[in-house]
Amino acid sequence: MVKRICNQLRNAAKNGLFYIFGSGVLAQVLGLVSAVVVVRALPKADYGYYTLANNLYSYLAIFFGLGMGSAALQFCSEQVSDGRKNAVYTFALTRGSGFNLFLAAVILLLAGFKRATGDGETARYLSMMCGLPMVVYLNNFFQIVLRVHCENILYSRVNMAFSVAVVIGNILFTFLFGVPGLILATYTANLLAAGLGAFFLQKREFFSSLKRRERLEWENKYEITRYALLCAITNFASTMLVLLDVTCLDIVLGDPTVLADYKVASTIPSACMMIPSALITYFYPKIVWNYSADAPNFPGYIRRMVGLFTAVNFVVFLGLMVMAPVIIWLIYGEKYMNVLPIFRVLSLNFLIYGSVRLLLGNVIAAMKKSEVNLAIAVASGILNILLNLTLIPRLGSVGAAIATVCVSISVSLMNGICLKKEWRKINNPDIGTSE
Repeated sequence: MVKRICNQLRNAAKNGLFYIFGSGVLAQVLGLVSAVVVVRALPKADYGYYTLANNLYSYLAIFFGLGMGSAALQFCSEQVSDGRKNAVYTFALTRGSGFNLFLAAVILLLAGFKRATGDGETARYLSMMCGLPMVVYLNNFFQIVLRVHCENILYSRVNMAFSVAVVIGNILFTFLFGVPGLILATYTANLLAAGLGAFFLQKREFFSSLKRRERLEWENKYEITRYALLCAITNFASTMLVLLDVTCLDIVLGDPTVLADYKVASTIPSACMMIPSALITYFYPKIVWNYSADAPNFPGYIRRMVGLFTAVNFVVFLGLMVMAPVIIWLIYGEKYMNVLPIFRVLSLNFLIYGSVRLLLGNVIAAMKKSEVNLAIAVASGILNILLNLTLIPRLGSVGAAIATVCVSISVSLMNGICLKKEWRKINNPDIGTSE
């Protein structure tokens, strides 16, 4: 058994598994470093305006390419002919790029609306972001092609090049140009990574091979587009929970310094999410295997997983709670010491989200109940808005953090209830048929 495990690890290493994991960790670390440098360098109000502009942009960023990147990853990973794959690649690239032109116009319209309502700074930053949909999609698309072709090492090199370019660009351009430098760094990093990805693909004759493609019938295009839209909507429902707090803070309080405080307070707890994310990356295949191979004992296995995740995350949570004043003072400086209560509440959210919510959501996905995750994401989004609009007027930005914790608890409970219902069906098959 030990020999078989060693062989599996050796094969995984050859196929670039550790490159992917390492590039992900590097991206998190460098992202945190650049965020710290930028926060300390910029005035709080300027960073607050950028936070609002970037938050509005992020709502639209979920729809870059209209989900065509996800569709290309799915349909080109299936066992089909190369001609069929080339047809899907071409369709996804052209349709996705066309939709990104529409998104660029939407970003400009949104900037015009903010300018008309008197928020000129946010409007200026949004206008600068209107070209990002195209360059970001190209970068993501080329990385998806590398993944489909199992070029994991090359994919990791592109990812690492992007991460290094982001941190260098953020630090250098911010000192030179202020907030516009942050936006310029995003353009530069994506163009550099896209160029590197295109170079790797060109060496493997990817672009010339696109000429040898099959014809996609209307039914095929409909199937691809439907899948892409479903992916985009599901991602939007999940991702908007992260963005709603800042949006509600802006609507209720309208103070850019408050937005900067909340963004700073959430950076470290968000970065710590790489720990449960790494655990999920490792255990997800095992979760799928245990469900398919030993369904009756699956609930006990997941309970042990919850215990493991909670034990690991609790150590991190304890460190964040105890060392919070030192962390904030050393990393962000004296001007951000007022974010201490928000930081501690969001650290509690890290424990709940990383130990239960993230794990159980992936368990539901492993059981092929994606529609359950979508329904829960929509319900939790509505709950988040209601809690934010109730708590922020009374408690300020701390209220937004408390709303996030309440949503994490609620989603964890909903996940648990849905899983318990599914497990009852496993142990009593007649329940599913009678219903």
